[in-house]
Amino acid sequence: MFQQRFSRWSIVVILALVIGVAAPLLAGNNYKGFERGEALISVQQLKSMIDAKDPKLVVLAVAKSTDYMLGHIPGAVHIWRGDYEPKEGAEFPYEGMALDKDAFQAFARDLGIDNDSKVVIYDHKYDSTRVWWMFYLYGKKDCQVLDGGFQAWKAAGYDVDHLPARAAKEGNFVAADELPGWTVGLDEIWRAKTSPEYQLWDTRGGKEWKGEQLKKGAYAKGRIPWAKHLNWPAFKQPVAEGEQPTAWKDAAETQQVIDKMGMDKNKHQIFYCQSGVRTTTEIFSLYLMGWDVSHLHNYDGSWIEWSYYNKAYPSAILCEDCK
Repeated sequence: MFQQRFSRWSIVVILALVIGVAAPLLAGNNYKGFERGEALISVQQLKSMIDAKDPKLVVLAVAKSTDYMLGHIPGAVHIWRGDYEPKEGAEFPYEGMALDKDAFQAFARDLGIDNDSKVVIYDHKYDSTRVWWMFYLYGKKDCQVLDGGFQAWKAAGYDVDHLPARAAKEGNFVAADELPGWTVGLDEIWRAKTSPEYQLWDTRGGKEWKGEQLKKGAYAKGRIPWAKHLNWPAFKQPVAEGEQPTAWKDAAETQQVIDKMGMDKNKHQIFYCQSGVRTTTEIFSLYLMGWDVSHLHNYDGSWIEWSYYNKAYPSAILCEDCK
């Protein structure tokens, strides 16, 4: 009798453990109603993975050095833009543009990332999707973005570290060839001017869009004349009032924005900003909605490249209504 009761109790315990481990993974499949909800992860799910000491987990904190030192998710390895952008001396324009295949592979390996690593990326504003986009560009398509970023982690009351974390080992990640169309150049921007198969979106803030602000790195104020404005936070919301919009709206709210803007999922969507970072917020949102990846394009040179040629060849590239 004791053995029979023990066996039944053992089964219950084992089932509870299995469900506890599997729940965070299963919850992501339709997270917030998204078709590709598994690309997002909640702070509760991440906390469970950290507590379980998953050896495959790699958490990346995409943050300025001061933000990282003031507090970060335990075990998170610090990266910032200079770590994953081409260095000065690379072929222009280099600022904000993706590393080439070999350089990105080396970058990922330095972080201890293997092909089967469970990579979770978080930020304080909008940089996590840029890193997600680059991993996707080179074949690692299972990285996850932390919904709500560091703000959500703090709001949940979870512990933070202040000492820097480092990769425990060298990774063996092998970068695939660049995904065709995931990044586009000037030819596609010109094609979007006349082709009904394209929609071009400027994801910068209002002052940049109106030609009232010149950010460091750009060569002129203005915008690409045939672009429409879609400010980068359109698909996001703050964790708490007054904070940066780091949490994603749900699928129904995202669809409302899509409908309001007249975005057509059957057309090619091209996005630009200052240097191809804010653009990935919009790309990631449409990816979550299940849109065809081959129709989502990041103009990686963005306004830095466009304004350079605008300055060099003003008769050929000029935003007449942004002078």
